[in-house]
Amino acid sequence: MRNIVLIGVALILLLGGGGAAWWFLMGPGAERTNELIAEINKPEPVYIPMDTPLVISLIQEAEVTHHVSMDITLLLADNYDAGMTQQNKARLRHAFLTELHSLFALRVVRNAGFESDLVKQRLMGVCDRLLGKGVVSEIILRELERRQPRKV
Repeated sequence: MRNIVLIGVALILLLGGGGAAWWFLMGPGAERTNELIAEINKPEPVYIPMDTPLVISLIQEAEVTHHVSMDITLLLADNYDAGMTQQNKARLRHAFLTELHSLFALRVVRNAGFESDLVKQRLMGVCDRLLGKGVVSEIILRELERRQPRKV
């Protein structure tokens, strides 16, 4: 009788292990298992802030109407390109200023807001040109201050 119980327990364990293996390796749980493994192996994001805020002058009819201060932070896909990005911060800053001045001259951008998706998309293009495609995964923009210059 004892042998039959041991064989029954062994058979139940074997069927349970085989069922679990099928579920997690080939069945419906396989996709979720792959997602969990990919999430565990995903590298930590790296944030690279620009050292000082960018100040953009808004010009209308040959007159400066506002000064807008923008804080920009780059989110890198992984730590591998952080050193190269740090070395190219001056080039990025210059390219960002050029792009933002050309963008903010457009009334559409001024009406949509300085933190709009169009602005982020154009700055992402600048990053792709200077650093390579896929190095920067997201750009975080924040308008710090908007002020009018003193009238002389």
